[in-house]
Amino acid sequence: MKTYTSLFAIVLFSFQVVFSQSNAPNILIITLDDMNWDSAGIYGNKIPEITPNIDNLGATGLVFEYGYVQAPNCSPSRSVIQTGLYPHQSGVRGFFYVQPKYETLPEILMKNGFYTGVINKVADSSLSPDFDAFWNTTLGFKGAEKRSANAYSKLMSDFFDTTKKSNKPFYCVVNIADPHKPFFNDKASRKKGFDVFKPSRIYTKKEVEIPEFLPKHPNIKQEVLNYYNSVRRGDDCVGAVLKTLNESIYKENTIVILLSDHGMPLPYAKSTTYQNGLRVPFIMQWANTIKPGNRNTKNLVSAIDIAPTILDILNITIPSYFEGNSFNPTTENTSPDYVFGQFDENAGGVPRPSRTVFNKKYGYIFNPWATGKYAFKSASNSYTSYKTMVKLAETDSEVKKRFNHWKYREIEELYDYEKDPNALNNLINNPEYKEVAANLKKTLENQMKATDDYVLEAFKQKDNIPFLNTWMECQIKEANHRNKTLQWKRFKNNSGPTKNNSKLYSVK
Repeated sequence: MKTYTSLFAIVLFSFQVVFSQSNAPNILIITLDDMNWDSAGIYGNKIPEITPNIDNLGATGLVFEYGYVQAPNCSPSRSVIQTGLYPHQSGVRGFFYVQPKYETLPEILMKNGFYTGVINKVADSSLSPDFDAFWNTTLGFKGAEKRSANAYSKLMSDFFDTTKKSNKPFYCVVNIADPHKPFFNDKASRKKGFDVFKPSRIYTKKEVEIPEFLPKHPNIKQEVLNYYNSVRRGDDCVGAVLKTLNESIYKENTIVILLSDHGMPLPYAKSTTYQNGLRVPFIMQWANTIKPGNRNTKNLVSAIDIAPTILDILNITIPSYFEGNSFNPTTENTSPDYVFGQFDENAGGVPRPSRTVFNKKYGYIFNPWATGKYAFKSASNSYTSYKTMVKLAETDSEVKKRFNHWKYREIEELYDYEKDPNALNNLINNPEYKEVAANLKKTLENQMKATDDYVLEAFKQKDNIPFLNTWMECQIKEANHRNKTLQWKRFKNNSGPTKNNSKLYSVK
């Protein structure tokens, strides 16, 4: 665990308190599923009242301008919060269960007198299928109710009722399903009955814009519209959770941390290590401690920092194996100069490993699979925007160029996110950025060495395409073996049904 200095001069109080079990603050983490960082109004979205509840949370707490996650897909990203480890360290490269190597955050909190619980996405919030090892209570929804604000309020109330009986402070993770696919008004959403639960405000095409990283086309705009309506419904669910909290006995003594698990489920966002895959809304509220209306525009924070921060606040010893840094707003801390992110494989178990390092201005990406032999595969291949890009590429040379880049990438990429937030201009071969690239490469290599990253051997041979192809074939072979033997968090992968698998992945 690393330490920080001078994190926030923006906090009202700066003090040190040793918490006992009786006066320890409760911890409530709220995640949204597949929501881009700039989809929230408080992060600059101009759509009218798109996220009033998230915006209000930010207005009454602390907004981190530069907030990130470590992985741009669900289970690996969520594992970071609970483990304080990078996915290749915990073993959660994809969507299979692992044998925990170290104690997780909820286990540590349970041992220190906390009542732990998770609402929705229990499997993705747990390492192994032994949920009782991590959570005192697990709550889920029936059918389409995971898109219902009222349903979140009900389960939040149920959790509070059981917490009262325990007479303990709580640690609760609430995972809101929106704006994950299928979006509101998608054909699949109507078929599954999700659209019974409508957002409190429904937008029109005139009120939304297609992101710069996608082509302009009516079909894509419709999908983007459906996404933003789902963002509004997700915000409704956030509002229901917070309203239930504010009407409870826990209102004045609960720390709330809100973030998304990664970017929007469209090409060039989710499942990629671009900024739009890893940058997320990141807000912290702590009544009577964090001064309302603050915004940190100086420091980098990310999901890997959450576990050490919580333990720091609670005056619980932070394990030496935690990789993150505390951003405890009641003490003086330092933030890292860089954030590291990774993608390993998709929900079907297809490996396409990528590594990235970035600061507030630049981001470097290493794609060992991008030799021209392997196509990128993710869930977005089944969605409207991807299919529209395929069709447009048949006659539009610019779209074809963009689509081919999405599909095959480049082994190395460098972006000036300050000038080019949507990663449209790869600067890796621009001589003006040679020094920037060299610095980021060295920083990433040092990180890979320090965390025993299995991708390091490929990074050392990044100019050797035959080696990379051989290395990738080994990765694919190992992934296929995992697909056939491990217990999965999803019922199907690219090798077919795996419901009878019982083996857990073990980190070497």
